[in-house]
Amino acid sequence: MSKEYVFDKKMFLIRVIYAGFLALIVFVFGIYNVLIGSSMKYLWMFICFISAYTIITNFIAISYPEKITIDDDKISFSAFHKSHVYSRNELKVFKIKEQQLAKRMYIRVNNSSIFRGRYWIDLKAYNNYEDLEKKLLEIEEIVHPNSLKFIIKNNNELHVERRKNNV
Repeated sequence: MSKEYVFDKKMFLIRVIYAGFLALIVFVFGIYNVLIGSSMKYLWMFICFISAYTIITNFIAISYPEKITIDDDKISFSAFHKSHVYSRNELKVFKIKEQQLAKRMYIRVNNSSIFRGRYWIDLKAYNNYEDLEKKLLEIEEIVHPNSLKFIIKNNNELHVERRKNNV
């Protein structure tokens, strides 16, 4: 059964599209300052580098997906009419770094690079985000069942259950 989780349109416009266009403007302004020989040439080069990285992650690499589709046999991250689709069979690496208080996740899939396989997920911006969080963690547990993260989680659940039975 396919489940689709969509980023809130207004938030996507502000956080991804506007931020990307602002980075593009800063990049062009930075290139101009480097070419005219500004006294702060190296600072502008650094700013251009940061702006280029932001443009790549926002528009080319789909690091902030607008839509996440989780199916029984595949998972896809989509934005700007592009999709990165991974079948469950080809998933060798699916690591999630959680930021529980902020409700954010950083996901690395397979051989992640600057152009593919790295995704920042702001859970609160998606519809039905509790279910999305649960599904993503389930996928990670399936791909990495012996990771320390899930061993500790299972032990904590057993400990809570034992405490309920002993009280």
